[in-house]
Amino acid sequence: MISVDKGLKNLKRVRQIIGVFIKYGFKDTVDRLPNARRFIPAKIQTQFLKGSSPERLRLALQELGTTFIKLGQILSVRTDMLPDDLTRELSKLQDEVESIPFKEIKGVIEKELNAPLTTLFTSFSQKAIASASLAEVHRATLKENHKVVVKVQRPNVKEITETDLSILGTIAGWMEKEIPEAKRYEPLLMVKELERNLKSELNFTEEGRAIDRFRNNFKYDESVIVPEVYWEFSTSKLLTMEYIKGVKITDPSVPERMGLSQKEIARKGMDFSFKQIFEHRFFHADPHPGNILITKDGKISLIDFGLMGVIDDETLGLLGELMVAGINKDTETMTEILIELGIAGEKVNRQELRVDLRDFAERYYGATLSQIDLKDVLNDLFKITRRYGLKMPRNLLLLAKTASTLEGLIFQLDPEFNTIEQLEPYIRRLIKRRYSPKQVLENMSKILRIYYRLFKKLPGDLTSILREIKDGTLKVELEHKGLEDLITHSERSANRLSLSLIIAALIVGSTLVLQTGKLFLLGIIGFIITGIFGMGLIIAVLRSGRL
Repeated sequence: MISVDKGLKNLKRVRQIIGVFIKYGFKDTVDRLPNARRFIPAKIQTQFLKGSSPERLRLALQELGTTFIKLGQILSVRTDMLPDDLTRELSKLQDEVESIPFKEIKGVIEKELNAPLTTLFTSFSQKAIASASLAEVHRATLKENHKVVVKVQRPNVKEITETDLSILGTIAGWMEKEIPEAKRYEPLLMVKELERNLKSELNFTEEGRAIDRFRNNFKYDESVIVPEVYWEFSTSKLLTMEYIKGVKITDPSVPERMGLSQKEIARKGMDFSFKQIFEHRFFHADPHPGNILITKDGKISLIDFGLMGVIDDETLGLLGELMVAGINKDTETMTEILIELGIAGEKVNRQELRVDLRDFAERYYGATLSQIDLKDVLNDLFKITRRYGLKMPRNLLLLAKTASTLEGLIFQLDPEFNTIEQLEPYIRRLIKRRYSPKQVLENMSKILRIYYRLFKKLPGDLTSILREIKDGTLKVELEHKGLEDLITHSERSANRLSLSLIIAALIVGSTLVLQTGKLFLLGIIGFIITGIFGMGLIIAVLRSGRL
């Protein structure tokens, strides 16, 4: 879990982070965080004020390294909450760094497998074929002459990310407290999501299991090849898998070398992706050109399974219904589905939402499939969800991001390719299956089981409640949200009012004592005490900043 206090222990890193944000022109934001201002480095200047705010934010996150790059990549998916220009810019974040000395990589491998490198592999390339902030990838050969690639976690990366997560948790807490408009973006929840993602990415065993699951899904598909994981040479910090020889799907030499036209490659690539989503409900969520290979025999292969998406039948079915409702201009159904899919932060104005959805449906009504751009449709839809505070589940956003990335990739191969047209049969099968007699019976059976359990427990629960009412032991707990500050301020005001009354009484009493001409010393002491109390009250009011 994120520790707020722990985040302040590494003061040097805290100052570095705040200094970088100031350097890229975000001093106004830092100034709005009183707790952060005390960590501003003595020597710092805003040096990079050119470019838009999203561009400068991307550069700042890039400079701060691993944890912040991952944060930016998570934010780039939040098209339901963040502006398009920001998510587009953050999607450009690249996690590429220089390789570290090979002896450090060798040390990690030998420690994890508890054996010398030379006894584990017949050959091991010292030059990394890929180098990111979390891990490096090297080619190697096992004793049985199996060609493999080895993904090795960088030393101390876990400790580095834990420190940064603690600091980010602290800053997110400050933002929620001090910047009212930041609350709608839920910074602390964002950091917790980042923590979960990093925990998963730093456990290579999870990635290995994802590869095995993906491999099993396509074991009967001869057009697809998925690398095999060598578990005896893999740990949580080490992943050894089969080396797949191929070229990027966008390599211009593919048609000539493999006898495939650009159109065929585009169709195969998109069909492969739709099978992942609609048939297996488990999809590769980072389908950029470097992660999709074409082998010499024309098979498609994926590499880097660090980011995977899962979508359940219910969500996928609702998406299918949403598309059908959009085609039929059924804004009532569209409204209900969007609210069911999203998490409404505030009460949604359904009437206004229906009007916007009607405009959305009209925009694409009557257009041929070749005239519809999936990316435009998704962008328009997410503009509506942002407007009404509907926060979509992360895997649904991941699916939308994957679909958009795929469409851009396929467009490079075939500018005339129509994604919607190829998607149509999958949607039809999805809807047909959703309303098939078998599926309807299964859904009814689930509902009946839920109500059966409810009614089975209901008599006992009612009896228990009635018994507590009869015995006078029933307790109702009420939670007041947002009243803590009001109570604190009320108590403070009451204390100040009480002190003011005491001061007034002392002044009157001391004055009366002096007027009698007797007990002169007692009157003076009364005025001195009154002065002390009065000064204390004035200082307290001035410190609070509220007169």
